[in-house]
Amino acid sequence: MINGKLTEFIEQLYCGQELVFMYHNRKFFVQGWTELDNKTSTMVIEEIKECPFNGYFWEHESSKMSECAEAFLNSPIWEGKNFLQIENEVTWTDW
Repeated sequence: MINGKLTEFIEQLYCGQELVFMYHNRKFFVQGWTELDNKTSTMVIEEIKECPFNGYFWEHESSKMSECAEAFLNSPIWEGKNFLQIENEVTWTDW
């Protein structure tokens, strides 16, 4: 991971914290939250563009934030690869 440690990124991911990263000159925002009333955790990735929001790039819902984080790390949404397979091309960045 460029500009950060993968282990720190993953730790924050498991807590559902807001993270911004670049991959192939595209900027992404990942965040997670838990609905207390129905105890559902959700994690989403949004591609940051200058055009209006038109849906999430990726979304996962589960009963635990850790399961959302695992789904994020293992989903083959990056040209058929998962996040751990592309992490050496990812830049951890700010807004």
